[in-house]
Amino acid sequence: MRDIMWLALITVLGLCGAACGPDEYRPLAEDEAVVIRVYGYNVPIVRDGVEYLGEAEAYVTKLGASSAFGVRDPGDGEYLPDRFVVSNGAEEAELACFWWHDSYPEDDLIAAKCRGYLKHAEPGRAIRARFNDLDGWEIVMPELSELTSPEPESVFSLGSGEDLVLAWEPLGKDDMMRWSIGPVSFDEPGPCLDDVSWVDSSGEVDDTGSFTVPEGSYPTGLPAEGCQAFVRLSRGRDGTIDPAAPAGVMFGMQIYKMRMTLEP
Repeated sequence: MRDIMWLALITVLGLCGAACGPDEYRPLAEDEAVVIRVYGYNVPIVRDGVEYLGEAEAYVTKLGASSAFGVRDPGDGEYLPDRFVVSNGAEEAELACFWWHDSYPEDDLIAAKCRGYLKHAEPGRAIRARFNDLDGWEIVMPELSELTSPEPESVFSLGSGEDLVLAWEPLGKDDMMRWSIGPVSFDEPGPCLDDVSWVDSSGEVDDTGSFTVPEGSYPTGLPAEGCQAFVRLSRGRDGTIDPAAPAGVMFGMQIYKMRMTLEP
């Protein structure tokens, strides 16, 4: 009878000990920062047969000299594991974390990036995020800057002596802008991926409306028949972080990309 009464008391009071598992997240330390980035695309990405125009990635990092990032050690079950969720007002996505070898175990971070997808992340849409029980993260997605030059499906010869000029409509805002040229796929082996070096074909650019790609930034090792390439122009800006977080980043970026052919 005593055992039955004790079991009833445990049920009422919730005193089930370690078997219940943790019920709180590890608090953020003063030297920990949460980074959440949201990307919008003009060309959808496909995952498991579903088209998405938005992608989010997130992680925790340490301030100062450390370059470690990932999710925090839950402390042998003492805390709930770190969790990231993003929402665009119509749909919600919990980010899945992908692990790899931890190079910085002294930082109590398990090396990982957490990633998820949204069907909509167009310019002007507010994206909200939640890290554990902190839900005050928000970014209004910036404008998409479409390239007016070069034209889609055009052909450009790197040895022609002409300039490869990227042109768009400037907005005059203090946004972070980047350009890049790269292969259309990193999953299909072939000379355009195996023999061509694209490592110098990217950089930052001012929002002036025009940028001439330096010859030193051209991809090298192109085969005689040329390669299909994606030219990208990105515009990004910061949003707001939850006021309870000691430090962090909420960042949104729109990425315009178009396909063209590059010949030697």
